[in-house]
Amino acid sequence: MKDIVKKMNTARSMPPKVLMVCAIKFTKRRIRRYTLKFHPIKLSDNNFLKATGYKTIDEILNRRSPFFFNPNDKDKIVETIRNEYPESIEQTINDADEICNHIFDLLGSGKVKLGEEIDWHLDFKSGFRWNPRTYYLGTRKHVTLDDDSDVKIPWELSRCQHFVTLGKAYWYIKESKMQNEKSKIDGEKYAREFVNQISDWIDANPVELGVNWACTMDVAIRAVNWLWGYHFFCDSPSLTNEFKLKFFKSLFLHGRHIINNLEFGQIRGNHYLSDIASLVYLGILFHETKEGQKWLEKGLSALKEEMKVQVYPDGVNCEGSISYHRLVTELFLSTTLICIKNGLTSPQWYMTRLEKMIEFVMYYTKPDGTAPQLGDNDDGRLHILSNYGNRNRLDHRYLLSVGAVMFKRGDFKETAGEFHEEAFWLLGEGGLSIYKGSIDYYMKEYEGEIYANIRRSGKGS
Repeated sequence: MKDIVKKMNTARSMPPKVLMVCAIKFTKRRIRRYTLKFHPIKLSDNNFLKATGYKTIDEILNRRSPFFFNPNDKDKIVETIRNEYPESIEQTINDADEICNHIFDLLGSGKVKLGEEIDWHLDFKSGFRWNPRTYYLGTRKHVTLDDDSDVKIPWELSRCQHFVTLGKAYWYIKESKMQNEKSKIDGEKYAREFVNQISDWIDANPVELGVNWACTMDVAIRAVNWLWGYHFFCDSPSLTNEFKLKFFKSLFLHGRHIINNLEFGQIRGNHYLSDIASLVYLGILFHETKEGQKWLEKGLSALKEEMKVQVYPDGVNCEGSISYHRLVTELFLSTTLICIKNGLTSPQWYMTRLEKMIEFVMYYTKPDGTAPQLGDNDDGRLHILSNYGNRNRLDHRYLLSVGAVMFKRGDFKETAGEFHEEAFWLLGEGGLSIYKGSIDYYMKEYEGEIYANIRRSGKGS
């Protein structure tokens, strides 16, 4: 009875629009829960063709949208990495080898070997396993307070943020000292691991069943990281047409799931922003399809709306947390950059506020290059593009490297200290060239309204 009263009071406090959205979601999920028991979600080849509008499967498998880097430029990119970030090569390969051996350090667990086959539904800390055939979406069944299980363990693993490291190792292996010493090292093993993990994940996680579909944010982040990984491996012989078809089908179903389960509510935060960021990524991928266009339109309009809702005019994220400010800035930056790559521009007010978000990163960065720990201490990320196994979670300066190039800000460059590798993967050779060139230096003192603009040399500071 108390629960019913509590829910009624919550409903009364909601604006009519939000209440209607929540009521529709609740009804749909109740119906869906029972439907899936008898009709699991599958996508046949014919239905996939019909949904995408393509005439043949080959059209789907061979198409590409502009991404942060062009796989055809692999050799040039690797040469730049060797010259600019030489320590990254061996470190990346070591991290990737651990991933191939299913050794992970998640949420402070320390390095743990998960066995020959990954159990995507297991909290390996407590030993608790969620039922892969249970409908968790829209329920609280995945969160239990009477044991020590932590649902974030399988969620974190299923975000697949390690795929970028596998992909980079696949590119780097020819540059590796280990490769030179042991010519029989099998670089293709990283591609096979990528294929095996994704194939196994799809088989073990029927759409909307199991704990890994319960939180839309994690579904969204997973889709983005699958796409990042794919662009490293897309030309590998290990990625057969059969696998690619399975992969793109699953991504299409990810998009449908996200658009139908947006975490939109009375209070919106980084969860909803992650959802719409992924809609933009997937909308660009499937932009020639009706559903893809719908995802992209929704993502772009919501992205601008959330810049107003979640970011104050001074550039500070509304959640009152330094860690969340980093995550939200990364979400906006990454999504904005993939839009720019595909000829999609943002209004000036949006870009100005994004610049202010990075400006706040500059102001809170301490002299030692780390960020203070204020507010909720969650080090969540959209993607991890460098130092997967040994990253400093309090170093947010890669955002300043990106901002220095995007907004021609010398003060960002000075605080960044260097063009961090994460920035290189987001901005490429062009970004590195601009960073090394001449960038205006701005010094701002808000209280006195003093603005100075000093031209600095291209040698950096």
